[in-house]
Parts: sequence; C-alpha cells; structure tokens
Amino acid sequence: MPSAPPAYRWIPGQGPDADALRRLRERAPRPKKPMGEAWFMGGERAMYSGLMQPDPQTWSRRELDNALDALTSGPRCFDHSDEWSEWFDFLLPRILERADDGDSYELLVTAVFVHCLDPALPGRDPGFRRDLLDTLGRRLMAPSCWTGAQAGGDGSLLRPLGSGFYAINPGHAISAACCLVLRYLDEQSIDGWIASALAIDDAAWRCAFVVWLAGAAPLLFDGQQPEHMHNPTYLDIGWDGHWLLDGSIPSRTLDPDAPQFAFFGATPRRVVVASLKQRLDLTTMLRWGEALAECPIPECDRTTTLWQYDAAVLVVLERYDLS
Repeated sequence: MPSAPPAYRWIPGQGPDADALRRLRERAPRPKKPMGEAWFMGGERAMYSGLMQPDPQTWSRRELDNALDALTSGPRCFDHSDEWSEWFDFLLPRILERADDGDSYELLVTAVFVHCLDPALPGRDPGFRRDLLDTLGRRLMAPSCWTGAQAGGDGSLLRPLGSGFYAINPGHAISAACCLVLRYLDEQSIDGWIASALAIDDAAWRCAFVVWLAGAAPLLFDGQQPEHMHNPTYLDIGWDGHWLLDGSIPSRTLDPDAPQFAFFGATPRRVVVASLKQRLDLTTMLRWGEALAECPIPECDRTTTLWQYDAAVLVVLERYDLS
C-alpha cells in the first residue's frame, strides 16, 4: 500500500522549504539557448540573453518580467513551445531565490497554471507536485510576510486588509496562493490545509479567507475559468494574469477544439465542502466579524468593509451549505 502523503499546513513563519527549492533547481538546469520574446512582427526576435547569467540576483528586473510575461501569455496565443516550458522550469525556483521575488509572485503562479494545465501533472517527476507546493505554495507564510501574529509584515506581498471602499483584499497574492494549493494538492491533504488556514490567529487574514471562499465559489461550483470570473467588486479575487486562464492551450477563442481542463474538479469541490462543514459555521464567522470591527480600518471605509464581510459570509453559508 502506498504511504499517505505528509500533512500539508500553512503556518506563519514557515515559508518555502530550502530542500524542495534545491530539488526544483536541480531538476531544471540552465537551458542551452536563451529564451526569445513571444510578441514580434518581422525583423529580429529579441532574446533574453541576460538570463543566461549564472547568478539570478544579477538579472535585470525588466528582462525577467518580460520573459515571465512571454512564457505565460505566449502559449495561450501561440500554442505550446518547448522553449517556453523549459525556461519556465528553470526560472521557477530561481525567481523564488531573488530578494524581489514578491514582485513576480502572482504572474509566476499564473505561469504554473499555464504550464501545468492538467492538474494530474502527467510527465512530471512524482516529487514535483509537493516541491511546488512547499515552495511557491508556501511563499505567503514566509517570515517576512508576518509581524508577530499580524498579517502583512512586509507590506508588499500579503495584504489581507488595506484601504479602499472595500478594505478586505482576498485577491492578488492571497487568491493566487489559495488557488495554487487547492488545484494541485492531493485529495488526502486538502482538509489539513483548510484546517491550518482557518487556524491562523489573525482577524484580517481570517476575514480575507472567508471573502476568498465566497469569491472562489464560481470556480468551484459553476465550472467557471479564472478568465471568465464575473464576481462583484466586493468579491474580487483576481490576480496578475488570471485573465489568461481559460483551461486550454491555445485559448479556445483561437482553437475551439483545444482540450479544456476544469480549473477545479469535482474532488477538490467535494473535499473542501466536507472540510468546511466540520470546521466553519455562522457563529464562528460572526465572531471573526466582531474581531474585524476592531481592526484599523479607515473610518471612511469601515461601513462598506464590514458589509463586504457580512455579504461574503452569506455567500459562503449558501454556496458551501454551512449551518
């Protein structure tokens, strides 16, 4: 009998695993040729030769951004390319080693969805899935993102509560990370991950997670793809590049016969609902809402933000069939 996979937890302060990052790096040596741009007409194709340098810290931020954008958007519009896939594998761990990795985080997650279109990950090394989740999937838990028990320590990557008409922010890096884990985590580990996310003792985080659950309902229950999410503003869970994801390569707008994969299949939906039925109810969410009211929300945004949370609670109760 195969052994059960190790438990998967989100614990503040426990960020990307160094051994998993090393294994991702070892699986993907530097390609022999530089990667080229995706979008060009005539003339000479621009090549990102600077990324051939051995030290990722010396790479130009602009060149890295352009390359990441090309290998993420290119397959959608021009179909699969071995060049882009090879460079994706190479860049993934090395971006996470850079001091400014948070600047690339959301688009890097989108690149995973593009280059790992089938959640079953056929053809991948058996250890790739867990190493991906133990690195990119745990980036939000890095010590730099937390100050004591408070979310948003570095002010740049993890921002569950900000300013604005609706101050709870379930989108951007939070949504990218949650979608990444739920899409690729093995069935036996989903409940433990949900339990750990709900156990994080931070009012802003908990309320953002509830709003994310509400915003993710169309992906889980209605078969929507991120490209076609039509959430109202108060349930916006979009992240950089989510509009590139329609479940097919190339996009079905270009090739209606391209195979399409569900963003979330029946198994994650069933396990998430079962887990939440055990761990989340109206009384708990109302208590979290009371803690949210004590958070430092700008007075001009307080009323709408508390309404945002209450409205999300109603959606979660209905869509996940909670009591």
